[in-house]
Amino acid sequence: MTNKMVWLAACVAVFVGANQLVAADPVSPAPERWATDGEGGVPEFTRHVQPLLGRMGCNNRGCHGSFQGQGGFRLSLFGSDPKMDFEAIKARIDAKKPAKSSLLLKPTREVAHKGGKRFETGSWQDRMLREWIAAGTPYAPGREAAIERLEVIPAQAVLAKRGETVQIKVVAHFADKSKEDVTGLTQFASNDEAVARVTDAGLVTAGGSGDTAVVVTFGGSVNSAHMLVPYATGRPLDFPASNKIDELVAAKWGRLGLQPSELSGDAEFLRRVSLDLIGTLPTPDEVRKFLADKDAKKRAKKIDELLDRPEYATYWATKFSDLTGNDSAGTPPPAAKTSWLWHGWLRDKLAANLPYDDLVAGIVTATTREGRPVDDAAKEYKQIADDIKDGFDSPAYARRKTNDLFWKTYKGEKAALRVSYAFLGVRLECAQCHKHPYDHWTQDDFRGYTAFFDSVAVGVPDDVPKDVVLPPGGDQRKRELVYRYSEVSVGPGGAGNKGGKGVVGTTKPGATVKLRLPGGAELTPKVGQDPRTLLMDWMRAADNPFFARALVNRLWNHYLGVGLIEPADEISAANPPTNPELLDWLAQDFVTHKFDLKHLHRTILNSRVYQLSWRPNDNNRVDERNYSHARLRRLPAEVVVDAINQATGGREPAYLWKAKTYTLKIAPEGTRTIGLAPTRFGGTTGASGYALEVFGRPLRAETCDGERSRDVTLTQVLYLMNDSEVQAKIAAPDGRLAKLLKEIKGDERLVEELYLGTVSRLPTEKELKKAVDYVARAADRKTGFEDLLWSLLNVREFVLNH
Repeated sequence: MTNKMVWLAACVAVFVGANQLVAADPVSPAPERWATDGEGGVPEFTRHVQPLLGRMGCNNRGCHGSFQGQGGFRLSLFGSDPKMDFEAIKARIDAKKPAKSSLLLKPTREVAHKGGKRFETGSWQDRMLREWIAAGTPYAPGREAAIERLEVIPAQAVLAKRGETVQIKVVAHFADKSKEDVTGLTQFASNDEAVARVTDAGLVTAGGSGDTAVVVTFGGSVNSAHMLVPYATGRPLDFPASNKIDELVAAKWGRLGLQPSELSGDAEFLRRVSLDLIGTLPTPDEVRKFLADKDAKKRAKKIDELLDRPEYATYWATKFSDLTGNDSAGTPPPAAKTSWLWHGWLRDKLAANLPYDDLVAGIVTATTREGRPVDDAAKEYKQIADDIKDGFDSPAYARRKTNDLFWKTYKGEKAALRVSYAFLGVRLECAQCHKHPYDHWTQDDFRGYTAFFDSVAVGVPDDVPKDVVLPPGGDQRKRELVYRYSEVSVGPGGAGNKGGKGVVGTTKPGATVKLRLPGGAELTPKVGQDPRTLLMDWMRAADNPFFARALVNRLWNHYLGVGLIEPADEISAANPPTNPELLDWLAQDFVTHKFDLKHLHRTILNSRVYQLSWRPNDNNRVDERNYSHARLRRLPAEVVVDAINQATGGREPAYLWKAKTYTLKIAPEGTRTIGLAPTRFGGTTGASGYALEVFGRPLRAETCDGERSRDVTLTQVLYLMNDSEVQAKIAAPDGRLAKLLKEIKGDERLVEELYLGTVSRLPTEKELKKAVDYVARAADRKTGFEDLLWSLLNVREFVLNH
């Protein structure tokens, strides 16, 4: 049978009988099909022509895909709009003289082309386009089979040494059950060319040791292949696993020839887990007690103990404030105290270990009245106002089921972007303007998703008495009351609905955009149904591809220093996990345990992988992706400030910004920096603000993980070395050192206490002798120990979690 007969048989085999769909044999790859001796045939526009233009780079942002196009020829960016591209291409074809069409002449550079030569005259690309033009440029929108998935062969490859190669093959599976080798029409890119390079034809060449993904893009679909170049071969792995995490990580080490570091020592573990879980240094007494404990299960017991401490809820309420955008510059008046309400609501839910999906639902589907009549809502908000009149917190607000402050801060697209970033780990900003270059998100996806948020509005309902909303008094009082009785409601016209009942519709009045789940189907709410509940039901479903994975990945990033997907807020087809089996298992385990946050913390923290030493060995020294040793991580800004205060006995007055018509008092005594809700600081002393800014506390004005800086900077070094604030805390007459000087007479004993209170370990014999000798030579004992404490605050061991 000739090649042409094989091709015809494959086409005929698609249909057997009346509309009976069966799987056809794979179609010949485009480079073979349109080669000089190939069977040829009429190409399809979306299956062949448009992907070819993408492969040639014609529709990228630097060429015809830019908003202004090039040379009067504009294509949709990354092929996001086939209809637009078809019309643009038709205009480049000479129907009377097809061979003279600029679509053929420019890429072969038979006429001038700023983009250079993209293929040769007579090549398979040239022949394919000529056949399409000769057939009358066919295009049948909606009838050309859509691509369902891309298969990458091999999905994973181990390249034993530098220079070894493997050829990637890409097979597209279409909705009509046909499949085709589309390698020649696919775009390839390596996420780390130091580990593996890839040619335009899909040939991968190994570089240095490590692993990376080769991303393949065809027809708007994206997939990847995992490439591994071992660090060593033939070395058996000796790693006693504590749980499933250890098993799955060790399996990857085995493929890479990685040898893990030793288990961390007890002092190192205690310091690490205390800082990671509750944002707080262990006290000297806690360190001594833990080191003396001979119980084999003491680490697991310590994790449970820390989870029950109030600092757990306080610290993680601050981290969830980062995610949800609790920005004291954007919250309703009085802004700073409103930020405390938000933080208190999160703290209450975390302390009670509310299932994570219920916590998220309390934000995503929040309302002001929570189904109650206006009188009850007014009574509650009067109590909240009384609570924060002179203070900063409100138990009444913390006990609410939902957090309506989110919706009084973020509306429409801003709310949609914040939810997708915080709870799905997906950044959709690109899709506002064009198709995402490395994922399947399109502008239609973005519009359909944001439609869930369009019908939410904030305003004073009709059934709130006007004399309650606008009583006599100053402008600030009016603003507060208008805010207090403003209702988050849902429906056409939002909170302006008659009676404030929030009659639900699908979108804003007159809008035509359909509700659409991200990457999923269109939905129509029932009459009276809040469309946000449909979105939340999809998010918390067991098979949701983002919700559980996003939270699991964020916690892994927090504890291990790098996410299974990195950056943690860029879950996409082009950014696959380093260990997909582990991410899948953790997410499924989280769902199986009904989104129990403390269970997830325990699972990660009790793994041997988390408890490895930071000290690398000769084998794993350059590993940054596979968790073979703990990573050194600079402490978060709030934790740094608290650690300084704990070591010196200082405290932060934490003055807040003063509004023109509303004076905010000092934060309550005993307030920890890890529990500060507002994002902006000020006041007469300038306390807290400068140090937090220096160490990278985010203002929560952006929707990205990068807003909280982890960098180590010269300014941070200078702050610890020279800032008068640090010096004053060390030398304070009522500070920790002054008290210890009175209580502890022996120099060796005091040296040990300072080490335990800063780096959470006892000094080595060499360190102890050196410190005692220095104090003995100092002008006086007080000066000598002030210098020692200053030195301990300035060693890397203090400001890094290890």
